[in-house]
Amino acid sequence: MSDDPVDAVIAALNAFRPADDKYDDVENQARLYKILEGFRSLPGRERAMPAMFALLERFPDVDFGSPGPIVHELETIADRQGRPAHLPLLRESLARQPTRLTLWMVNRWLNTDPPADQRNLWLSELAAAYDHPRGSEETRRSVVRYLHAQAQR
Repeated sequence: MSDDPVDAVIAALNAFRPADDKYDDVENQARLYKILEGFRSLPGRERAMPAMFALLERFPDVDFGSPGPIVHELETIADRQGRPAHLPLLRESLARQPTRLTLWMVNRWLNTDPPADQRNLWLSELAAAYDHPRGSEETRRSVVRYLHAQAQR
């Protein structure tokens, strides 16, 4: 077993299951905050990003918060140029399994007024999630809501 704290976070995220069949958001958030306690100070924490997205994909309609601990942590990781490091992984995650929170993250990114080419790219990603074969009714409702909100901007 590794003594690396990032490896421990990854293992905990990979083992995480929602609290119960009701998907208790308060309990889930509390457990995730505990797992991610001190995470921002860890060197190499970007290695945990795939495990964070995998957790969201395993439970696409679970309420892990708005934004909740996973989104908070993902959004604090920047690449070497200071750009949000989670965006490429967010795109890949949407292609595999759009979720309540990944769609929410796209909308949140669009609210930052990215350059026009990036805005158009992410609007296309958002729209494509509507027809995703693994998308739930909840994710389709989220797509409609976010596209409507972005059309008003």
